[in-house]
Amino acid sequence: MTGSVPALSFVAMGISILFAVAIPVGLFIFYRKKYNCQIKPFFIGCGVFIIFALVLEGALHAIILGGGRAQALMAKPLLYGLYGGFMAGLFEETGRFVAFKTILKKTQDDDTTSLMYGAGHGGFEAFYLLFAVAITNIVLSVMINTGNTALITESLSGDKLATMEQTLSTLISAKPLSLAAGVIERIPAVALHISFSVLVWFSAKNKDKWYFYPIALIIHFAVDAVVATLAMMKINAVIIEASLYVLTAAVVVLAVAVWKKNAEQKECSATESVIK
Repeated sequence: MTGSVPALSFVAMGISILFAVAIPVGLFIFYRKKYNCQIKPFFIGCGVFIIFALVLEGALHAIILGGGRAQALMAKPLLYGLYGGFMAGLFEETGRFVAFKTILKKTQDDDTTSLMYGAGHGGFEAFYLLFAVAITNIVLSVMINTGNTALITESLSGDKLATMEQTLSTLISAKPLSLAAGVIERIPAVALHISFSVLVWFSAKNKDKWYFYPIALIIHFAVDAVVATLAMMKINAVIIEASLYVLTAAVVVLAVAVWKKNAEQKECSATESVIK
């Protein structure tokens, strides 16, 4: 393989790692210092993401999509988007609901629990995705620039070899800023997680508001399905990101409205400014 990964690409990868850490840490410090939120919900949010999204959802994906079924599903963008969106909504919103009804039940007198939980859930997801991709890209880029890609490719064959060669080629030809593009996506993603947490919080807290949980699940499903389908159809990335930001803005508006109507008055002004 000819060519090398430029220095600016390494800078972009470094930026991704920086934001991978800065997003969750920044959210934690902001909520803790500005609104005196409890610490526990943040780490519960991190844990629920790991258990429900990475472990449980991941295990079900392995069962359903094993034996080459993943490739068949990916060949149908709409079906792939619907499947991915439904699974993400089901597991993550259920995880929130379970956490609010059990381990965080004793904090129901403090509505900012939902905000700190959302910061933990969305913040850890940002860390996990940005950090993992950036580190992988850095390792592969170093191997490209030192001429050691054979250490990876020699043990591969068929589709796996073709995929790896395409990945290596992409790292060489990619524009540096594109390697930090994940940061742009994580901003609305975190806003969505905080908004969904607000909806599910009031569903778990108030029996007569039970419908906020399925609403959050359906919206989560819809947003992820739209974004995934557009990505599989190879729609321009700018259009995809613009769509995500527009959808996120609508969800945030809904979360603000729900907060205004249901939150304790003493918390209202602070929370409105955070969500907005």
